[in-house]
Amino acid sequence: MQWKKKEWSTMLGLGVLMVSFLNTALDWQLFDLPSPTFAALATLVGSLILWLFVATDWPSLLTLVSLGLIPEITYGQVSQWSFGNTTFVFLLFTFVMTYALNQTSFLKRVTSKVVHSRFAMSRPSRFITAFLGVVLILSSVISPTVIFMFLLPLFEEICLQFGWKKGDKSASHLLIAMFVTIAIGTAMTPINHVFAITAMGLYAAMSKVVISNLQYMQFAVPAGLAIFFILLLSIRFLFKIDTKEIQLKELNSLRDLAPIDKQESWIVGLFLGMVVMWLVPEMLVGAFPAFVSFFKQAGIMFPPLLMTAVLALLHVEGKPLLNISEAISKGVHWPSMLLVGATLALGTVLSNEKIGVVALLNEQLSPFVVGLSSFSMVVFFVVWAGIQTNFTSNLVTVSVVTTMALTIFQSAGTQFSANIAVICCAIGFMASLAFVTAPAMPYVAISIGSGWTNSRDTFLFGCWMLIWCILSAIAIFYPLGVVILQK
Repeated sequence: MQWKKKEWSTMLGLGVLMVSFLNTALDWQLFDLPSPTFAALATLVGSLILWLFVATDWPSLLTLVSLGLIPEITYGQVSQWSFGNTTFVFLLFTFVMTYALNQTSFLKRVTSKVVHSRFAMSRPSRFITAFLGVVLILSSVISPTVIFMFLLPLFEEICLQFGWKKGDKSASHLLIAMFVTIAIGTAMTPINHVFAITAMGLYAAMSKVVISNLQYMQFAVPAGLAIFFILLLSIRFLFKIDTKEIQLKELNSLRDLAPIDKQESWIVGLFLGMVVMWLVPEMLVGAFPAFVSFFKQAGIMFPPLLMTAVLALLHVEGKPLLNISEAISKGVHWPSMLLVGATLALGTVLSNEKIGVVALLNEQLSPFVVGLSSFSMVVFFVVWAGIQTNFTSNLVTVSVVTTMALTIFQSAGTQFSANIAVICCAIGFMASLAFVTAPAMPYVAISIGSGWTNSRDTFLFGCWMLIWCILSAIAIFYPLGVVILQK
């Protein structure tokens, strides 16, 4: 029987994890490394092989099992660093809140208002600009895969109205522009987005300093808008979308929407209330210091936790606004959640000075990175994250690159000349900008498989936009981040 790449990868990943266990149990001292150091690095390597080439769900559980087998680590600590982490809880309840929002017609209403506005209906080019604009707005607060699945039928309806068929360059370019815009919106805010939150969570676990959503958005939004502006210029002058002889009319799927009922009003109001609680308290620090102090102490998990409880408590016409069991089973993407939990724990272990990885990196990798100028350090981590995220898993990218950056920072100390907090945020920002190849994000694979676009168009357009993403992260994101976080 001929084994496939996935089967070989499974055996290799499991083999590395087994060697890690045997090295500790039998005290082999492989590579002359202390057992805890070898175990941590072997767990990282074995987990990466399984995550990249096999799956993200059950390998994440094996990662947690392997971490608990390290003599200096207990399973109680592993549990606390993974499923007990604030970032994990935050993501769990924001998934639930997003599920509740998706049970309403709110997203369709917002989209209809924008694409059927006087500006959008005046000419086809403005219609496309308005469409991509609403994609940017929605994707900034909604999970990327969720918003893509909502938008794909609308895209197909637009193609039908414009008379485009599968294989037409204009349709291909619009679809690519749509999912690139989703990636930009995902990068701009940590709201409902796992990548920036994971990077910020890893930094907070190491430094005990929390970067707030508002702080992140103050430098991520300008950088994202700059990329979006380049995207609009690109579809006008380079990857052109032909809008000649197109007759505009309202999209059927966005017409005759049911009137807003009490259930929708409550769900939308509570969802927006959650967003307000993330952003507004910092603006009131002068007037209400005690109020702001409470929200800082409660952390980012408090708003979605509170609003989820309120949704389950309130009843409209005898039914709760949210069925928690249904939301947790249907609305939470558990493979991603398990990967987040595993990477948070793995990152904590790798940065633990008792494990020895920090000291090892100080000897091997730090001299290279520390020898770089501050600017070169930023370029190094931004380019690394940008390239890796477009060929592998986003979560693996943000977890590995952020963990490595933090570990090098710990080993280098004052010799690390760049701002590590902003670099971590920049890694989360770049990890969100995945659109060059099919493995980059599920929606890229779905788009290529749909026949509306192809790998070649996606790669060329994606590489062009990736260059601008890297430039924006270096020239806008990082300088603004240093200013904001030093206030």
